Amino acid sequence: MEDLVIQGRFILNGKVVTGYIGICDGKIERFSKAPLRGEDIIKLKHHEILLPGMVDVHVHLRDFSQKGKETVESGTKAALHGGITTVFDMPNTDPPIMDRETFRRRAELFRRKSYADYALGFLIAGNCREAREVEADFYKSFMGASTGGIYSRNFEEDYSCANRRLSVHAEDYKLIQEFPERPAIVEEMAIKRALHAAKSLKKPLHICHVSTAGGLRSILDTAPPWVSFEVTPHHLFLTEKDYRGNRFLRVYPPLRSREDVDFLWRNLDRIPVIASDHAPHTLEDKENGAAGIPGLETELALLLDAHNRGLIGLWEIVEKTSLNPAEIFGVRNKGFGIGKDADLIVVNLKEEWVVKPEDFYTKAKWSPWEGRKLKGKVRMTLLRGKVVMEEDEIVGKPEGVRINAQKG
Repeated sequence: MEDLVIQGRFILNGKVVTGYIGICDGKIERFSKAPLRGEDIIKLKHHEILLPGMVDVHVHLRDFSQKGKETVESGTKAALHGGITTVFDMPNTDPPIMDRETFRRRAELFRRKSYADYALGFLIAGNCREAREVEADFYKSFMGASTGGIYSRNFEEDYSCANRRLSVHAEDYKLIQEFPERPAIVEEMAIKRALHAAKSLKKPLHICHVSTAGGLRSILDTAPPWVSFEVTPHHLFLTEKDYRGNRFLRVYPPLRSREDVDFLWRNLDRIPVIASDHAPHTLEDKENGAAGIPGLETELALLLDAHNRGLIGLWEIVEKTSLNPAEIFGVRNKGFGIGKDADLIVVNLKEEWVVKPEDFYTKAKWSPWEGRKLKGKVRMTLLRGKVVMEEDEIVGKPEGVRINAQKG
């Protein structure tokens, strides 16, 4: 007898099936068309479907001296609320995670405060010796200044220091000085440089928030197989026209032209990962020009709404937000299969709701989509077989654990 049985529709290997999922000791034990016996049973309702929890590989959770923007507690609650069960914590914090002691402090903070499972990042910018002293779950490098202002002055050297996959913010620091509004060439030239380094070093690389047609074209045409990349919802659903006159939509890299956005959509089948780049700021910070958009609690909802409009398949969403991120970053216990962690979300595909940031768990009580009606909503989130969010309410205490990432 299973600890928990979930009965209803779920998506498996690209197909929507109706049946039962048996869960024991926090793991998926079996899929069955025949009824299963369990100590507890969750029966899905009409229009509800079970999906694997999301693995968001690009999340800024602030904390440390920036608790007013976000904390590990508020941010991981927001993640569960949005259907995200694993977050990758970006290390450009204040202070930045660039030495063994700060990394240790970050690990202890997550151990005590995280409601979601998590991966810990380490920032590399001229600190190779320190980078080799820690075993981070992933590494991060900025080719040009972004939030925090720290960037890599010798990207190739810093890239060579990473013990695991390096996530790179690809904007050229010299071109930023020449073109502070960061037009497409700033990203495109940085991506070309990153790809050249990847071919030379033959080390795993992940290119963050690709936003331009030229940048994506370079990746699709020339990237070696050990290079992965992501796009964000805001670069898929907003354009530079939305940004004009609205400082709250300042983000790095910037929102792009309609032609760029259309190119991303035309090549969506070749984009392996969608990640939020959740970047919370206070309203005052945004008024003063801070770059970043909060996204944990709208990422999946926007994709479900796009699915309802025929823009993206449900299996595509599962692949790009859960299965591919787990595989690319070597997180063997995440995904959706026998023996995997029972990180699951129940979504109502037909429920319509209005985005109200005041109801979010993130401390960033604003959103580009405020007042927007979306179709598709997360109703329940399970982490390792335990219900942790139901009907917009976080259930239980912080029990997130650090992922078991493999090298590569």
